Formats: sequence, structure tokens, C-alpha cells
Amino acid sequence: MTDDYPAESFLVLFICTGNTCRSPMAEGLLKKLLADRGGLPPSIAVASAGTMGLVGMPATEFAVEVSASYGVDIHQHRSQAATPELLDRADLVLALAADHHDFCRGMKVPPERLYMLRAFPSHPNALSQYVIPDPIGSPREQYQRTFFLIEEALRRCLPDIFERAATSRGGSKSTGE
Repeated sequence: MTDDYPAESFLVLFICTGNTCRSPMAEGLLKKLLADRGGLPPSIAVASAGTMGLVGMPATEFAVEVSASYGVDIHQHRSQAATPELLDRADLVLALAADHHDFCRGMKVPPERLYMLRAFPSHPNALSQYVIPDPIGSPREQYQRTFFLIEEALRRCLPDIFERAATSRGGSKSTGE
């Protein structure tokens, strides 16, 4: 799926477990926030993936409903796995829980591209403080709370995302070398 994101674009990638609740809501909301600022900049691409490796699953019913109630359309979302190729292609990887962050570190995502969504742009020591709870199997109200946490984090970090996209050099990644 890495062919879906042009090499010249700055790719923001959200990571959760199954890629059916949290990360699709984050992906859809960031796309909406970017569009609301005058159109999705062609230099920024947004995607999401899961550590569980599910492929082709739709977003959960409550994730779709809650997102739609805020003007975010994720009904066509289909899950994808957080593959080494996709993680390597991403310019900014935003994990929604500590285990997702650990998974990405294990896949060799460099620290300068890997953050907890709720902590971005900082690298806190206690990752568990920044978890966005998984609403899977919960009532609609929990999806609502999850959406609010994602929205709060994205609105706060949007300027940092723009700054990183503006200073990236055609999608090139810092390898620390």
C-alpha cells in the first residue's frame, strides 16, 4: 500500500491495534482538519494502520457513527497492517497507545519520526500517561470520549505537523547518519 502515498508527500501515519476504531478516526479527523484550513495540502498525506495485521476490515459501526456526527466520513475505511514498508515510508508515526509505540520501535522507526499522539511533539518517559483508550466492544459513549481525546490532541499538534511537513525535504527521512 506504500504506492498509495506519493514519495514527495509528507506522510502522517496513525497506529493502533486493529485499525478499525482509533486510528481510522484519527486519520479521518486529520484529513478534515487539513481540509477545513483551506484544502488538504498536496504535500501532506494521511493514513492509518494496525499492529494486529488485519487487512480489509471496515471501521467499526460506532467509529463510523461518531465520526460522522462531527462531519468526518470514514465509512469507506478498510484496515491495513503496519508493515515495515509502510512504517519506513511514513514521515511522522503517531501511536495511540504505548504498545503501538513499542511495536513501531521494534520495527526500527527512528525516534525523530515516532511519537505518542497525545504527547507529540514531546518524547515522554511514561508513555502510558498518553494512551488513547481502545473503545472496541464498548458503548457509543466510549467511542465519543475516544474521539474527543483524538480531536483534542490533533488540534493541539496541528501546527507542529504543518511545520514538519513544510521543513521536510521531499519526503526524505532523517536516518541519524
